Amino acid sequence: MNMSKVVSQVIVLLGMVWAVSGCSDTKTKPTTKAESKHHLNIPAKGIESLMEANSQKVIEGTDGSVIVAIGEVTRKQADISIKRNDKIMDERLVTEKESIQFDYEGQSYTVLVKNIKKPLIGEGKVELSIQ
Repeated sequence: MNMSKVVSQVIVLLGMVWAVSGCSDTKTKPTTKAESKHHLNIPAKGIESLMEANSQKVIEGTDGSVIVAIGEVTRKQADISIKRNDKIMDERLVTEKESIQFDYEGQSYTVLVKNIKKPLIGEGKVELSIQ
């Protein structure tokens, strides 16, 4: 076999290995569903928060923010509302261990009431978990 033929076959083989191995810069990185959608900036472990009555927490997202607002707190329940763009997405009286689910750009999130604390004197507080 001629030496130039061997060299050209080796070059062709190396080119094929290069293309198959993914080293070619003509390939694009595939995007996953999570990368292509908008989402709230919540860490994987979630957000744990102790909120007083008549207060609110802003959760920033990639396409606007969501506000979790606590209204009146009694010994057994708390008035919680979820707002986005000045519109109330959900509002209800929630007891301990109950949750509210809401959607943000197609992804579902949960606000869980872990504990309600209402002293005899002063404002009540609500311990929340947001996932």
